[in-house]
Amino acid sequence: MWSSHDISELVAPRIPSACVDHAVKSSIGALTARLPDLFSSYYIECRLPAGQEQVDFLACVAPSRDDDALRSIRAAADQPPDELTRDPAWQFTWDVIRRWSTLAHGGPSRMPFLWLEFDHVNTRPAARQSPSLCVCVDPGYLTTESSSAAWDPQDSYESCLDLLAPALPRAFEGVLSASNRSVMKACFRGLPLSGRIIHVSFMLAREPATIKLYGAVPRAQLVGYLKDLGWPGPLDSLEQLVSTFSTQETADDTVYFDLALDHALLPYVAVAFSQLQLDHPARLDPERRALLELLEEHGLCAPDKRRALQAWPGSARESSPSVSTEARIHRWLDVKITLHAGQGLGAKGYLGFAPVLSVF
Repeated sequence: MWSSHDISELVAPRIPSACVDHAVKSSIGALTARLPDLFSSYYIECRLPAGQEQVDFLACVAPSRDDDALRSIRAAADQPPDELTRDPAWQFTWDVIRRWSTLAHGGPSRMPFLWLEFDHVNTRPAARQSPSLCVCVDPGYLTTESSSAAWDPQDSYESCLDLLAPALPRAFEGVLSASNRSVMKACFRGLPLSGRIIHVSFMLAREPATIKLYGAVPRAQLVGYLKDLGWPGPLDSLEQLVSTFSTQETADDTVYFDLALDHALLPYVAVAFSQLQLDHPARLDPERRALLELLEEHGLCAPDKRRALQAWPGSARESSPSVSTEARIHRWLDVKITLHAGQGLGAKGYLGFAPVLSVF
């Protein structure tokens, strides 16, 4: 089995230095060397404007209907390395993974995968890294069928809380306060008919700890949805963001969005550009050329970062000195545009990669 460290070491030479310098590559290698072998895919998250250097790292606990794989995940969560149990965020993470792997036995899960996110890998030593945890609550998110047809907001909301609430340490009880539950429920229930919440993230490694929701709605209904929720950010700026960047060349008619809450919705929103939007011939643009060029025109992406990101997508067969099986490592690119009230727009690139065991 390929470890996270094997994969990150093989990918490191291809990570564009314009986005992630040698020291950060070493930091990612040190972090992945500490992690158990639970993960199937990864993202390196970097800021795109010139002079913004923060880098974060994300790792996915894979969706799987293989009982042996789930038992391996459960075993790793039952006996994690001692150094990865010493703070409440890690304790919460292992407890959720144990509960999730148990629920996933016996059939398709309503929560098909988890993500761990590590902030500031460019400045924070690996030994001091704690994860935030993201749960996918859309069972059909990565299927070819319409996921909204089988998605029920009330069931999704309750299943998410059933998984997360019992594991929440006392130090973070406020994250699921009555006010936060009320706002979350409103975000789920207020969705238009074809909308859905896809991920729920407990950002416990941040101060203050917050909840983030990642969802999708038809483009024409995004502003109305947020207005009905009482979102406190500038709706006119959001409308301009969507009309400028979410075009026929860069996206489809769905807008993927991020919201954040801390006892109330925060004046923050992000519009994400997902791999799921690249399946139409007019948008078959894995290098994100149209979007990145727009971002550069508006001062949201440095020219050297744009060129580096466009060269990232692709795949290559790789072999590791520690593993006899070769793998093809796929690389892809997602983008997110953020809007903070009073701070204007920002942009992030997500350099995704994952191994696929194959003879080809």
